[in-house]
Amino acid sequence: MEKPRRLRPLILSAGAIALIAGHGIILYFAWSHLALSAAAVAGLVILVVLRHLGLLGPLYALFRRRPGPCAR
Repeated sequence: MEKPRRLRPLILSAGAIALIAGHGIILYFAWSHLALSAAAVAGLVILVVLRHLGLLGPLYALFRRRPGPCAR
C-alpha cells in the first residue's frame, strides 16, 4: 500500500486535469454556438484565468485612480 504522501500529488494533479478539461468542454460548446472573433475569445480566456488565479483584485487596485498629493 502506498503512503498518503505519494497519493496526494496524484489526486491533486488529477483534479487539476479534470478542472482544465471541464473548462475546455464548456468553452468549446459555448464558442461553437456563438460567432466570436479571435480577439474577444482571447480576452475572455485571459479574464477567466486572471479571475481563477485571484489576480483580478490586485490588477484593479493597480489601475484605479488615486487622489494626487494636492487633493487635500
